[in-house]
Order: sequence, then C-alpha cells, then structure tokens
Amino acid sequence: MTGKEGRVRYNEKLEGWLRDLDVDTFGIADMSRYGEEITGIGDLTAGELPFAVSFGIVLSVGVLGTLKDGPTQLYLHHYRQLNYRLDMIGYFLGRSMEREGFRAIPFAASQVVDWQRQRGHINHKKVGVMAGLGWIGRNNLLVHPLFGSQVRYNTVLTDMPLEVNRELGLDCGSCTACIAACPAGAIRMERSEFDHHGCYEMLSRFRKERNIGHHICGVCVKVCRGKR
Repeated sequence: MTGKEGRVRYNEKLEGWLRDLDVDTFGIADMSRYGEEITGIGDLTAGELPFAVSFGIVLSVGVLGTLKDGPTQLYLHHYRQLNYRLDMIGYFLGRSMEREGFRAIPFAASQVVDWQRQRGHINHKKVGVMAGLGWIGRNNLLVHPLFGSQVRYNTVLTDMPLEVNRELGLDCGSCTACIAACPAGAIRMERSEFDHHGCYEMLSRFRKERNIGHHICGVCVKVCRGKR
C-alpha cells in the first residue's frame, strides 16, 4: 500500500516498534531534500531509500549533572551506553522493516568513516532537522524543543512508504546559556560563526589530558536543557 492510507498504516506500525524499543523521540524525513552524499556506502543515493527515520534517546540528567568543566569517565561510559543502545535500536527497527518486505539500512550512532572531513555515513543532525525534531543551535548541535541538546540520535533509511514530518522552523531565540558555558569559547551569537576548529582542539585536549579516548565534552549539552 503506497497511498495515503497505506502510509498512515505504516506510520502506526513504526510508532509501535519504536515505542516498544523505548525511544524518546522520532520523526520521518523526505530524503529527496537531503542534498548530501551518503558517505562510504558505494553508489547508494538518497532516492533509492526515500525515507529516513530519525530517532533519539535522552541523556541522564543525573550523569549530566556531574559535569563541571569537561568530560568525565562516567560521562564517557554513559555516552558509549547510549550509542550502543541506538545502534541496537537501528538494527531491530531495520529488521522489522525487512520483515514487512521493505529495504532498510541502519547506521551507527557515532562512527567516523571520513577522518579528513570528520564525517559519518550520514548527517544525523541534518536528518533530525528535516524530520521535525528540532533545529541546529548556536552550539552546532540539534536542539529538541523539549529535551534541548540532551538527546543522542541515529537514523534508518528505508523504502517503506511513510508520512513525513515538517521542519519546525524554530531557533534558540534569546537563550545564550551555551555561550557562557563553552570551555573553548567556540560558540557565538551567530550560528554561522561557530568555531569548529576551536571546539575540535578542546575535544582533542580532553581526549588526551583526561584519558577519555573520545572527542567528547558535554558541557554545552548539560546547559541546553530544553524544558526538562
């Protein structure tokens, strides 16, 4: 079924699957609007699998509350836990779609496949915006209206016919909490002036000096609370 009725039916199936997998938020994007390559997947184009399911899990308020001026071993463990959970959700969601007779490709929540350009297979943030889950904030992260930046995301591409969501068209407004909190001083009022190099340099310092082994921080995530 590919008409409106069929798409609504499959949306309902999708919602049930994701509810059973304990996902906190999800949306559906039209991949014809993606406009970027899907890195490292041969000649796969966005048109072959025209729908993207973007889904997220909220970080622990308690763990975030332990952060002061940078990442900790506890935050690293939590970060890994959520990435693993998101990877497994992607796998189970993809298998559910395949059982219905459709194609699906689940991605990794956090995997760099192009180190020179610092890119994964797919831009989870961009897909999340297209799926109506939020907007790109001053901190260069996806900001959810309820959960702020305190969400980690993954994506599954599929040809299962689905009703897509609209972009929210919102922004951070007058909130500047992340600007004052950023240990690298990389965040500006104008999102276009975000200092990618300064941010990455600070992540590299944390990775080495705090024995973290990952390019993570968490400070701007902690203060971008949404309505939590």
